[in-house]
Amino acid sequence: MTMMASVIAGPRRSELETVPIPSIGDEDVLIRVTACGVCASELHPWMEGAGWLEASGRRPIFGHEPVGVVEKVGSLVSGFRAGDRVTGLIQHAFAQYAKANYRAIIKVPDGLDDLEALGEPLSCLMSGADRTPVGLGQDVAVVGAGFMGLGFLQLMRLKGAGRLIAVDVREESLEAARRFGANETYVPQAVPADYKVTAWSHMEQGIRGVDVAVEATGAQGGLQLAGEMAAVHGVLSVVGYHQGHGGLRSVNMELWNWKAITVVNAHERRREVHMKQMEAGLRLIERKQFAMRELVTHVFTLEEVDQAYEAIVEKPPGFIKSVIRID
Repeated sequence: MTMMASVIAGPRRSELETVPIPSIGDEDVLIRVTACGVCASELHPWMEGAGWLEASGRRPIFGHEPVGVVEKVGSLVSGFRAGDRVTGLIQHAFAQYAKANYRAIIKVPDGLDDLEALGEPLSCLMSGADRTPVGLGQDVAVVGAGFMGLGFLQLMRLKGAGRLIAVDVREESLEAARRFGANETYVPQAVPADYKVTAWSHMEQGIRGVDVAVEATGAQGGLQLAGEMAAVHGVLSVVGYHQGHGGLRSVNMELWNWKAITVVNAHERRREVHMKQMEAGLRLIERKQFAMRELVTHVFTLEEVDQAYEAIVEKPPGFIKSVIRID
């Protein structure tokens, strides 16, 4: 049995290819993929042709943010059956079918659209927000108003933040931040001096920065600005993706050390936590407390994976996140 999949064929180039449908083990489920989010973490491997994976002689299939329907279950699978709509920690999902261990999937509530039930990015947002300490009424600045930043804005409000400040280089992103709850928005060069503590004299002048600074850019400049905005004994939460190409960063350790800030690496690597946070996030969406569907702005087909990645790079009007619909 075969299926169609989008495979990496070279730098910035994908191709549809007929490949075998994945075979499943006793604890696996086979999932017919209906939609899959496009993650910026795969952007640089796509741009570079994923040579580090092609060394194996196989053209890789990307995509790890899917929703789909269970087609087949292994003999030791419990809690799932054919016909269940699921999401979870599922790899190689730019394809008609994908497989996963049954412990890495959860059921999608009936009332949710596929495009708002993308479990993996939701669990990343939920876990990162859960691990970012926010006191009631505290000031929170989010540097970077893309998908992760806008999602974090919503969750920081739910955690009790008082004033939400968004920073981004694009005015359109700042407009989106205001829609998602930001009280103040700035381009980086316009951030008020009172919001940055970069010297001892600032304390003497009564400048306090912000209680919690969230970095959601994945870039050197965003990390530097967020570190400057964190108050003395404040929190810097690193949400941005800094791995892979260009991942080496310079930080002002003297400033961070002097300010005694708490630095949170807001990424999640524990499967059981991912699943717990995924379930909680879907409940928030179901109860209209988190607007995931509004973050998905550009939908493409399996033949248009390259256009979906290009949208991340070029950011066409209104862009926040790309998703692949799979028939």
